[in-house]
Amino acid sequence: MKQGIYYNNTDWTHKEVADLRVLLQYLSDRMYDEVRGSGLTYGVSMSVSVTEGRFSLSFSRSSRLFKAYSAVRDILARYSENPDAWDSTLLDSARGSVIYAWAEKEETVENLLSQAMKAYVRNTDTKYNRDFVYALGNTSTESIKNLATRILPAFLDPATTQTVIVCNPSAVEDLVEQFQDFDIPLTVIESLDQSFLVD
Repeated sequence: MKQGIYYNNTDWTHKEVADLRVLLQYLSDRMYDEVRGSGLTYGVSMSVSVTEGRFSLSFSRSSRLFKAYSAVRDILARYSENPDAWDSTLLDSARGSVIYAWAEKEETVENLLSQAMKAYVRNTDTKYNRDFVYALGNTSTESIKNLATRILPAFLDPATTQTVIVCNPSAVEDLVEQFQDFDIPLTVIESLDQSFLVD
């Protein structure tokens, strides 16, 4: 399953991009512990593509997709509605993890050249990666909480999400019925000939 929402920013140098990366790491860690750790799905993650201006929520190889999705919705609601739900220690851990991941991108000469090329494609300065590491270190808990309050509710609103599920034919009917609980209407496509791909 993949669910997406639009993100009205394609500027890699925007101040909130660093906050976004830490926010998504924090949420992905919670999903890994609470959803994957409960055996509801093999893989679950959230990501953002600044280039495309899109957030994505992804599930992979899930035998209990509806329960997994319900658990993720609970996590998103918790952190968008209750500022006290955030754990400062876990947030520091998420921040450190993202800083390490971005600093590691310049570990070798080849990686350094790759980052310079990506900076060019993104229309940013060649030192973007280094500047971004500093920006990650300067993210604040309050700005991340405010960002969560502004962005996460869109994932809970069927009017602002696009949802796609690929599954075993035997599970289609149940999933269509279950997702109606969240007012998410699923259109069944039994053949590629009936899909948007032929338009």
